[in-house]
Amino acid sequence: MNNGIKFQFLGGVEEVGRLAMVLETSDIKLLFEYGMSPGKPPSYPLQSPPVDMVLLTHAHLDHSGSIPRLFSTMDQQIITTQITAEIAEILHKDSINIAKSEGYAVPYSRADIKDAKHSVEPIAPSQKKVIGNNHELVCHDAGHIPGSLMYELVGDKKILFTGDFNVIDTHIVKKTNPVNCDILFLEGTYAGRDHPKKREEIEHDLIDKIEEVVRRGGIAVLPAFAVSRSQELAMVLANSGFNIWFDGMGKKISKIFLKYPRYLRDHKELKKAINKINPVHSDHGRKIALNKADVILTSSGMMDGGPVLSYMNKLKDDKKSAVLLTGYQVPDSNARLLVDKRKLNFYGVHEKVECEVEYFDFSAHAGHSELIEFAKKCGPEKIILMHSDNREALAEPLSEFADVILPKTEELIEL
Repeated sequence: MNNGIKFQFLGGVEEVGRLAMVLETSDIKLLFEYGMSPGKPPSYPLQSPPVDMVLLTHAHLDHSGSIPRLFSTMDQQIITTQITAEIAEILHKDSINIAKSEGYAVPYSRADIKDAKHSVEPIAPSQKKVIGNNHELVCHDAGHIPGSLMYELVGDKKILFTGDFNVIDTHIVKKTNPVNCDILFLEGTYAGRDHPKKREEIEHDLIDKIEEVVRRGGIAVLPAFAVSRSQELAMVLANSGFNIWFDGMGKKISKIFLKYPRYLRDHKELKKAINKINPVHSDHGRKIALNKADVILTSSGMMDGGPVLSYMNKLKDDKKSAVLLTGYQVPDSNARLLVDKRKLNFYGVHEKVECEVEYFDFSAHAGHSELIEFAKKCGPEKIILMHSDNREALAEPLSEFADVILPKTEELIEL
């Protein structure tokens, strides 16, 4: 093989979800991400060929969810942050439980999860590592969630793989910065869509809406992703004076975040926020929350399971109450059904929802214009667009300053 670079996406290139890419140079073969799309049924990337190591940017299932599957056939070395490894293990165990409860094939065994955990070689932002014969791996903070990374691979060419990233500070993490490179693998989750308002405005709007709901005698239910979104919302609401109750996996993730202060924008502020809210540990606790809460912060963010459905079962007909969504709703998710049709799927039965429904854009991704600006500042010759169901919207503006490549799943491309 010559000194060129070959790459092939095994999933997640023409869609948001199940991201996986094999990249091969003259001396090393790498697997970037190995995710899953937690739909109904869940979908997985194509089988990975043998590789020298796996590079995982962060723990969200669309990036990490299939990693234990690799261990049913071979051992691997996984490069990621320690906090990512710990959170991914929790999400992997939860994936087994969800598959069993919904009657889908279990994607991997608990032994596979254990093997994956023991195969992690921890790395940190700004750390450099020599891999292969003549490549240096440089880690950059991605500004997406605590512990998320972008990977820079330095050899004959400088390659940047963004994973998911954000270019604004949030309560939970600081923003990322552009990295000069020759070849840019760019996520496009928000291709074609800009975030409509500044973060501070969105936070004020959310607090105003909760005040309105509480004033009329209702409860505001905030379905939130367990990893990062629930903690950020706890911080946004920390000084609001609302009576807040916190349920679901987010409680466990909060404890992990607090163990790793270096990955947080403000460790003390998060600790203070978590200490101000009431944890729910049982069905009895849920009854108390329904009687006393102004705000119930609970998983799952896409409303496909978790405690949120038990709360919604009680509040769906209460026009004084409201469901306030703050996250991306993937097609076929319960949250998307709620936004599109004002209905929820309660374990197979679709029921009308009478309470108020509103969406607040608390995205942890760069918006359309931010993606273009970030890419421009990286100064690449070539941009490969991935992790997007609307890549064409980005291709034209990006092609003004770089060659843009839109690979298909399984297509082998040589640069």
